[in-house]
Amino acid sequence: MTLIAKTRYYQGRVAYPSSEQLRAARATWDFDDVRRPTEDIDCTHIQRIEISGRDDREARRIEKETLERFFDYIGHRSGFRVLTHETTTGSHPGAVTAVHEIVYVIESRPTKGYVKLTLKSELLPERPAGLVSGVFSDESLDQMARLFERPKKD
Repeated sequence: MTLIAKTRYYQGRVAYPSSEQLRAARATWDFDDVRRPTEDIDCTHIQRIEISGRDDREARRIEKETLERFFDYIGHRSGFRVLTHETTTGSHPGAVTAVHEIVYVIESRPTKGYVKLTLKSELLPERPAGLVSGVFSDESLDQMARLFERPKKD
């Protein structure tokens, strides 16, 4: 339903969105199109699913159908992974409600696990020691240079 941001990584794992990013995403929820989750690759997304029924039995039936529809639509995507799935329930006279908030990613190259960071500032791009320009190590540059060396003639 709502795109949070491009997926960020920390130590090879997905970095969970900051509180500020989640707040900003919640502020832009499009309630006109609640059935269609966003599918951007290499991005973190948030989906809010609200269910209401006259009684507990009806609410559970609607909840089951709605969650199945969500996961049938997006769950087959390669690289799809749920980071968190939080549920809040309540009851009012004549109605039982449940709200599901699902934070998920769709990665082009799936990784394992995620890390919940409690940083107050934006996460800086990870740059392991020994990398030149953030892509190649000194060793791999030397190996590539050897590929282009001309053989010595005797």
